[in-house]
Amino acid sequence: MKRLYNLWVALLVLMLLSFASCSKDEPADNTQPTAVILTPLEQDEFIRGQSLIFNGVFEDDRKLSHVEISIAENSSLKGFDTPWEATEVIELMGKSTEINGYELFDGEIPADIMSGNYSLKVLVVDKALNFSSYNVGIVIE
Repeated sequence: MKRLYNLWVALLVLMLLSFASCSKDEPADNTQPTAVILTPLEQDEFIRGQSLIFNGVFEDDRKLSHVEISIAENSSLKGFDTPWEATEVIELMGKSTEINGYELFDGEIPADIMSGNYSLKVLVVDKALNFSSYNVGIVIE
């Protein structure tokens, strides 16, 4: 009988310890991360062979994950070459990350692409997979 009593006491103590060690769950992260794109600006002009430099600030209330930057044709392209399409993923850390002087898409704008209007899409993602999307229209001659 004493053995059964000790077993119940031990079980009760373990249950109390397990409840005491559990903290309240944090509320779900539903806040989208933000970006401030410093360069390039809307309708900035670039020349084939030139570098496309990116500057921006990314923030989240909890933790950033990455930013995906892509470029694709927008409208009214000229020439006989192919349109430029490229994507780059940059890992981000912490609640705030600033990127300065980053050469996108392996450095130079290819010489064998069509000139005209392109759209630079910036997709910033946090660790909870919330995201925000931004578009910057640029011109490549």
